[in-house]
Amino acid sequence: MGIDVGGTNLRGKIVSDRGDVLAERKTRSGAARGIGTLMENLSAFIEDLSGENISAIGIGIPGTVNGKNGILAQAPNIKNTKDFPFVEILLEKTGTEVPVFIENDASCAALAEYQAGAGKGSDSMVMMTLGTGLGGGIILDGKLWSGEDGFGGEFGHITINPSGPECGCGSNGCVETYASLVAIKRIVKEHPRLASKLGDVEEDEIPERLENLALERDADSILLWNEFGKNLGIGISTVVNILNVKTVVVGGGLSNAWDLFIGKTEEEARKRSLDSSARGLRIKKAALGDASGVLGACYLARSRFCEND
Repeated sequence: MGIDVGGTNLRGKIVSDRGDVLAERKTRSGAARGIGTLMENLSAFIEDLSGENISAIGIGIPGTVNGKNGILAQAPNIKNTKDFPFVEILLEKTGTEVPVFIENDASCAALAEYQAGAGKGSDSMVMMTLGTGLGGGIILDGKLWSGEDGFGGEFGHITINPSGPECGCGSNGCVETYASLVAIKRIVKEHPRLASKLGDVEEDEIPERLENLALERDADSILLWNEFGKNLGIGISTVVNILNVKTVVVGGGLSNAWDLFIGKTEEEARKRSLDSSARGLRIKKAALGDASGVLGACYLARSRFCEND
């Protein structure tokens, strides 16, 4: 069983060893009300979705996760989550003896893209997810690499300008402050002329409106997406130089603007990567869309279960 925990919804699937989807569900997560509501809804969701032959449960969560210890260290959009014993509490609530494994949702998405999406066929790859922030996942030699404490893949917090805007992490000039929804909202506020072109557009609809403006050849919007792509490329070059991966998959909601930023992203990434690392580099758009999180959680369950069996 794989479950993708979102700020609004829970998405779940049961997948066979052969990859066939046997069942799937979606319901409200209640995450905005805090961890208590989320855990109640999640335990009920698992009981509703469970079959007799579930061997393992994988769960992708938006936050900092120590998968080895089953701890949700921090989730900015879910209240009362600091060092929360997620797996322990969930097992108590469900009463199940089925093993439960948790990971950051971007790491789960990376697993899915590696197994069945844009990264299929690669030995190693990284994935960057462009959403409210900038997350990521690392696959090395076919295995998810989460770091010593489970916090690996935080590509959004690579510093590219020490004098840049303050980031939510407490640092300044992180890639996330230049290539994310948070970044776009900041840029719009700082440029009244651009803001005036958006009118009364809701905040979450700003990227789509900026895409349309750029397609209509609005100079300010084109510049915004060019800078977005350039800064993303700087972040990618850092990762490529450190890990020497040849496949970088880019997903998340803002990847919908792919054609508007990818040219600058590739240009900057290749220019700043070492020649040997840049040779054969592929920057690819994620292929699985919204399904990547829940499918990745299924792959997580299978791989961790096999490792511990």
